[in-house]
Amino acid sequence: MVDLLEEMLRVLREAGRSTKTANSYLSHLRRLKRSFGDRVANLTNIELQKYIEQLVDERKSLSYINQAQSAIRFLYISVLGKLDPLPSSSITLKKLPLHGIFSRDEIVSILENTHDLKYRLALTLVYSSGLRVGETACLLKENVNVRKLIIIVNNRQGKTLRDTILSREAANLFREYISTKPSESPFLFPGRGKSTCISSRTIQRAFAESLLITGITKHATLGWLRHSFAVHLLEDGFDRKLVRTLLGISTPSMMTPYMKLSVKRSHLRIISPLDRFRL
Repeated sequence: MVDLLEEMLRVLREAGRSTKTANSYLSHLRRLKRSFGDRVANLTNIELQKYIEQLVDERKSLSYINQAQSAIRFLYISVLGKLDPLPSSSITLKKLPLHGIFSRDEIVSILENTHDLKYRLALTLVYSSGLRVGETACLLKENVNVRKLIIIVNNRQGKTLRDTILSREAANLFREYISTKPSESPFLFPGRGKSTCISSRTIQRAFAESLLITGITKHATLGWLRHSFAVHLLEDGFDRKLVRTLLGISTPSMMTPYMKLSVKRSHLRIISPLDRFRL
């Protein structure tokens, strides 16, 4: 098993995958080892499907489940040289719980009960712009355009990943935050040093504290804010391809859970262009 871990790490590095991705994939490989022992390299499609479905039953987040599938595919295709062991678009869809989002009132309650301006802005960006928590943590100040209401999403190395929307409410919070908490760091949420950003775990802790204050008893994760962004846009009639672009999702099938969750979807909820004018 040690050799398989080392081989997977080698192939990940050759493929140019980030350290974060490599660590995550190796973590999933170790979990497979705990579940299947030395048979990890020779599991059947049915065994792997049941394994993924078990993650769903354990109420793991959608991002965790998708990452587990990606790690398994990488192991079998790129490391072991075998066929895709998960040929279906997403074997979790049939069992995916339909409660992984907040209502709009719950979103308001969470944000209102996040009293620290820094974390209120961070959580607002996750929901209103559909950012991943890691993307929020390492966001550069220069990539927030309050005039055009656009965010250029970047990774920790500063590389541009995509563009997404910036809400007017988030833009107002951004201005207030920048004026009250000035910093020479290029990061919107700097860490302890000028050259580092805040950790994702810190934002997650702030979310957990806010959720506790609201009294919301759902077994929720921070990722629900991002999921809610997608579902609420779909409910308001926005095109799924546009929503997928804003989320930075490369695989069309990954939008299916959001489509299932958007039970109130209606094209009649789209705002007329005229209502956007200032007459």
